[in-house]
Amino acid sequence: MSFGDVLRALAEVLTSDRGIVPIAVVAGATILAPIVDRYVIRRRRVIYRELYNSKIGLDPVPLSDHDNGAVQADPELERTVQLLKPLSVVVIRIRNTGSFDIGRDDWEHPLQFTFGRRVVWDARVSGAKDGLRDVVRDGLEFFTHDRPAPGPETVPLSGVRALLSQRLSGFFRVPESPAPAAQTTQWHGVRLARLSLKRREKFKLVVVLREPDDWLGGPLTKDLTVTGRLSGGRIKDERKQRWLSWPVVTVAIGVLLTGALLSMLLVAASRGPAAGCGSGSLAVHGSSAFAPIMKGIATEYQGQCPGSTIATQAVGSVSAMRELGPLPAEQKDSLAVLSDGKAADAGPDLVTQPVAVLVYSLVLNKSVGLDHLSGEQVRGVLSGKYTNWSQLREGPSIPIRVVGRGQESGTRKTFEEKVLGTAEPGLSSDDCRTPTRDPHAAVVRCERGTTDDLLRAVGDTPGAIGYADVPAAKIAAAGGRVAMAKLDDRYPDVTSIDAGYRFWTVEYLYTKGVPENDSLLKQFIDYLRSSTARAELQDAGYTPCVTKQGLLDQYCTRPDA
Repeated sequence: MSFGDVLRALAEVLTSDRGIVPIAVVAGATILAPIVDRYVIRRRRVIYRELYNSKIGLDPVPLSDHDNGAVQADPELERTVQLLKPLSVVVIRIRNTGSFDIGRDDWEHPLQFTFGRRVVWDARVSGAKDGLRDVVRDGLEFFTHDRPAPGPETVPLSGVRALLSQRLSGFFRVPESPAPAAQTTQWHGVRLARLSLKRREKFKLVVVLREPDDWLGGPLTKDLTVTGRLSGGRIKDERKQRWLSWPVVTVAIGVLLTGALLSMLLVAASRGPAAGCGSGSLAVHGSSAFAPIMKGIATEYQGQCPGSTIATQAVGSVSAMRELGPLPAEQKDSLAVLSDGKAADAGPDLVTQPVAVLVYSLVLNKSVGLDHLSGEQVRGVLSGKYTNWSQLREGPSIPIRVVGRGQESGTRKTFEEKVLGTAEPGLSSDDCRTPTRDPHAAVVRCERGTTDDLLRAVGDTPGAIGYADVPAAKIAAAGGRVAMAKLDDRYPDVTSIDAGYRFWTVEYLYTKGVPENDSLLKQFIDYLRSSTARAELQDAGYTPCVTKQGLLDQYCTRPDA
């Protein structure tokens, strides 16, 4: 099925009465999903934002004499500028935007910020209430990812500030005085240990940083890495949040679907339960391939119209057409016939209603080990040219056994017309394994009365080949003993028809003349064109002949249908 067919099927279901339930489910799910996510799954939420990450901002200020071009500079200013040149400031705002307070035990891994190779010189907490400021400040831990010398794994804020005076003295010392000893411990990140935030609480973390000792000038680095894990919640960068977030989208979709649902309910209520309902009894006989889906549609109709009784019976297309021909005029609206393709012996008083495109597939027993056959090979199998699968593929020797349908089958008629170009060989076996009926037959061939019986026989008989409509074949293939096969390298599907797949036809509903307007037959035929019936057909794997616009599908009007 192509992507367009999928979209068309989805649209048919959603715009039908059967679409009310899925629309209600999807609408409820889209509205509830953000609520469940926020209050149950990820009820805790911390948002951070990098407000500032740049140099402190002081550059040398030349004092120029614009008349003679002389430039003067204050030596103390130059010294201060050299100190501040490699320094930068990072300001990070942290907020609890969740629905619950966050305690110390809610952190699987504490929130921490790493600044690349920049060295932490100082830090402070700003924009917080006094109690929160003390909690955050006391929980600050500074760590390093470069350990050139032994020392503590982390230090508190007081440990970082203890080094600040030594670092500053290296820049303001008298030139003749000896340089202070180099500091070997450098902190590159800060961890918010033991952080607890009440709902809607926030604060700012301000960190002063210096470029590494081997910095040669140029632009300052701005590396900032954020890690942490919050149990039952998430940590997000505020700058990466979009106004069109998934909660907004899902709630909007849910609201739209709810409006559509209410509209459908109003339309259904205004239509009333008896609209399009007929009363009495109707029999629908014919194709065993199409009987299961027709039975499902009839059951759905009877559920909506309690005064109706519709009985379906799979007797074969040809046999059912023989029933319809001699039907008396007074009983003409009591029987409708399903035929795989147009009936060859339909009289002038019979009226056809195209129902659906019916695509067939070759089916093989799993032991065969093939997934494709050419038309020429199929004709060779049925003519007796090939009697063992080893003649058609490499592998073990397995005798070929053919499982066909009886003379009354419309599926057989389509197979003979579209694939063989001639009649199937005669019946030579009852058990599909040995030619008990005709020991001298070139082909071991048995017959089964219904599609289900044929598929069961193919699955039970090693080396068997048969044919069935695609929806039934797919169900059998899912059971594991039957495999569907391509025909002339084309997969059995309605989308392959334009590419040359020829094993298909149209399912027709025949009536004796035009049904009376007040008859159950007329009402049921109208129901077959409804969105509800179209959805039933599509769910079962068929392409309805009547489109949503009330027109005939292109495949139902082709001369080769």
